[in-house]
Amino acid sequence: MKRSALLVLPTVACLMIAVFATASSAKDDPSMSSGSAVMQSPGSSSDQSGEFTGRRHHGPSLEAMMKKLGITDEQKTKIRALYVGFQDRTRKTRMDLKSFKDEKKTMLLSGKIDQQKLAQADDQVVKLVSDLLKEKLKLRRDRLALMTPEQIGRIADWQAEKAFRSKARRMHRWAMHRHGW
Repeated sequence: MKRSALLVLPTVACLMIAVFATASSAKDDPSMSSGSAVMQSPGSSSDQSGEFTGRRHHGPSLEAMMKKLGITDEQKTKIRALYVGFQDRTRKTRMDLKSFKDEKKTMLLSGKIDQQKLAQADDQVVKLVSDLLKEKLKLRRDRLALMTPEQIGRIADWQAEKAFRSKARRMHRWAMHRHGW
C-alpha cells in the first residue's frame, strides 16, 4: 500500500471521529451542532435567514435542518436511537483507533521507532477505519430509510444546490488564477 494512503486514512479517521463527536454533542447542545449531524450541509440559504451556527461555512444548525426537513417527533426519536446504536457499536473501534494513535505518538516521542510495529499499527488503523466507515454508511442508509419521499426530495435539492455552488466556486477560482488576480 502506498505511504500516502497510510497517512490519509488515519487523518480521515480522526475527522470522522470529530464529526461524530460534534453530532453527539449537538443532541445535548444545539448551538454546537453542524449540518452533518442529520444530512450533509444543505447550503447557505439558511445562513441568510439567521439560522447560522456562529461558525463560518458550517451550514445551518441541526434544529434548523430538522425544521426545514419537517422531521416529526417520532422521526427525531428514531434518529436519536440510530445515533445511540451507532455510538454503542463503534465505541470499541473508536477507542482502538485512539489507542493506536497514542501508541504511534509515544513511539515517535521516545525516539525508538520500530518500523515493523509501526507498519502493523498502520494496518490495524486501516482495518478499523474501514469498519467505522461501514458503520457510518449504514447509519446514513438507516437514517434515509426514516425519511418520507418529500424529505428525501428536499435533501436531493440541497445536494444539487451544493454541487452547483461548488462548481461555480471552482470556476471562479480558476478564472481568478488564469487572470492573475
